[in-house]
Amino acid sequence: MGGFRTIDGVAERKPLARCNMEEVAAYQRAIEHRGPSGGVLFARTEDREQKEEARKLILRLCGGIEWPGRLTILTMPGLDWMFERQLLGYRETKWTTQMEHPARTRIYSIENDRAIYYGAIDKMPGRLTRNALLSVKSPPYFAQHSVKTLFVKRFYLADVDHLMQEALLDRDPFHYDVAWLDYTGPLSLERIKLIAAFFKHCVDRILIVTALKARWNRDTSNAIERAGGHPQWLRAHLPGEVLHDIEYQDTVPMEQYAIRKINWFSPLC
Repeated sequence: MGGFRTIDGVAERKPLARCNMEEVAAYQRAIEHRGPSGGVLFARTEDREQKEEARKLILRLCGGIEWPGRLTILTMPGLDWMFERQLLGYRETKWTTQMEHPARTRIYSIENDRAIYYGAIDKMPGRLTRNALLSVKSPPYFAQHSVKTLFVKRFYLADVDHLMQEALLDRDPFHYDVAWLDYTGPLSLERIKLIAAFFKHCVDRILIVTALKARWNRDTSNAIERAGGHPQWLRAHLPGEVLHDIEYQDTVPMEQYAIRKINWFSPLC
């Protein structure tokens, strides 16, 4: 596929079919040596204490005690799969040594940075576990590439906005109990409308949105000001039971907003 036009701009990506092994290796080497930047890579650094505390709040929502039933979740893992590994640790006893596949957890993940995607494949949960397996799957319409392991149902090279658009058109067959949209950039008027529709129609229980709390375009900034601030603006577009709404520093100010549908009750099986 050629480049995709995203909601907020154009993302240039080279189709997988035109990448040779040297290019793939170069992308992986770039992961090892690239320092902080203004885009995805610096914001996905996993060693920040405040980011870790924000992640723990989500783990508590989806952990084995709080969520004893089956869980289907959409995540944006970055390079190291920190959250997904911790989630499996909460929900799947001895998953790294004794389990052949998760009993109660279905993980669907997505990454739009090509370098991070190919680097993350080697670190997917299930690559170093019992009966390790990696399968390349035919990508859905919105993605350029797709793989799976026994512990990750799908990992897509795609933009999460495109996944949401296709889900609303019923081209993505999955509904998610929980979706964590972990953006490294700011929200916009068009994006928040897309997220709201996705939450209403394709997320059955809990939505978490993490986004940069700065650098909005003019129209978005004006709308946030009219609403009385960023938290109030989120609440206006994403109604529900607010589970947490926090701001933290991850080099830049970030806001994490978690909501649950009002008519939802904790699963018991």
